[in-house]
This record gives sequence, structure tokens and C-alpha cells, in this order.
Amino acid sequence: MSRLTLRPLGAADLPAVLTVQRAAYGEGYQESATVLGRKLELAPQACWLAHAGEEAVGYVLAHPWDDTGAPPLHAPLAALPAAADRGFVHDLAVSPTARGLGVASALFACVRDWSNVAGYRGMRLVALADAVPFWVRHGFSALPAALPAGYGDGACLMERSLHDLQA
Repeated sequence: MSRLTLRPLGAADLPAVLTVQRAAYGEGYQESATVLGRKLELAPQACWLAHAGEEAVGYVLAHPWDDTGAPPLHAPLAALPAAADRGFVHDLAVSPTARGLGVASALFACVRDWSNVAGYRGMRLVALADAVPFWVRHGFSALPAALPAGYGDGACLMERSLHDLQA
């Protein structure tokens, strides 16, 4: 596979994001270009695309958030919380053809660094059941919280501090 490059995600990249999303999740967790595009509109500085050569192989969409749990799936965010004090990783997906190449960790590093530069106290995300071990390796721990519908069995809200930026 070609050399991995990361760059800020733009609106013109949404078709590639949808392609990676479908390859990564199958039919299970498809969100529309409208929903994902709204997150990009609200926080373009927190979204990146990974390429191997000319092929998009991963992406991450994140945005500022607070401690109110998790935003719903399949619904555009109307606005960001006024008292946002965390980065929220909405979605990080990697094409099956690029798994094991460090794409997810590289994309996460972009969001972690963005959250740190923004001065956030921590980060949150909802981990799907099969992704929990990955997020634990990156310093996240589960929070006791009910999730909005659609995240699936075994999904959990997770959080990590930004005090230890080495992990």
C-alpha cells in the first residue's frame, strides 16, 4: 500500500467518507452526507481524511462537546454546546484494506492534538462494541451512561483526560 497521508477533511471529500463508512461498517451504521456534513460545517478544524496514494482509507469527524452524554446518530447537530469543554470523536473509520497500518491511531492523534490545542479537559466518544479495546489502548474508560438509540448492543460512552498526552 502507498504511503499514508493525512489532511483536513473538506466538503468535497464527503463521497469518499461515505465510501469508507460503507466499507468499514457495512449497512449497520450508515449516516448520511447531510448528518456528517453538518458536523464538518460546525467543526472543520476537527476532521481529517487519510489517504494511501490516491485512495481514501480512513477519516475522523470530531467536534466540541460538553458532559451531556452523546449526540444522537442520524440527526444533524443544530449547534455545538456553548460550554464545550471536551473534544467528541463522532466517527473514526478505516477501510478494511488499510486496517493494521496505523491509520486509526494516526487519525486519533490528530483529534487528540486538536483537543489539546483547544484547551479541552478531555475527550469523549461512543465506542461500538468491537472498538472498545482500541479505545481502551488509547486511554479511554467507560462511563455509566444511557446512549441514544442506534449505537447498538455493547456500545458505550467513553472518556479520557488530556493530562497524559503520550497515550
